[in-house]
Amino acid sequence: MVKNKALRILLAALGLLCVALGFLGILLPILPTTPFILLAAVLFSFSNRGLGLWLEKNKTFGPYLKHWKEGTGIPRAVKVKVLSMLWVSLTITFFLLQKPLLIAMLAAIGTSVSIYIISIKPKTTVKPSTISCNP
Repeated sequence: MVKNKALRILLAALGLLCVALGFLGILLPILPTTPFILLAAVLFSFSNRGLGLWLEKNKTFGPYLKHWKEGTGIPRAVKVKVLSMLWVSLTITFFLLQKPLLIAMLAAIGTSVSIYIISIKPKTTVKPSTISCNP
């Protein structure tokens, strides 16, 4: 925790800005969510533990931090939701733009993001109760 009060306030404010950008990332296909939420968690760890706990317990952003801390990748249900939202919002954007070059660029970005998300394999964890000491 930073001792300088002005710096703590600045870091907390930047953390809140990152949370806001992370929320926008849920709605906008081009803006990422996870990096902003991770940055907010780091900023809160230096400035305000209460905000850090709020972020970890938050229904929307808590799972991002949990999966990152545990190294469990992206669960299948989250992938489906993210990819659905991505392509629905991109399709709406395609109809609004009606410019072939921009549509092609957004389609290429959307495809790249989709391939990346699909390629992240969820890691399974072994529960202690399933480990047997008997052969």
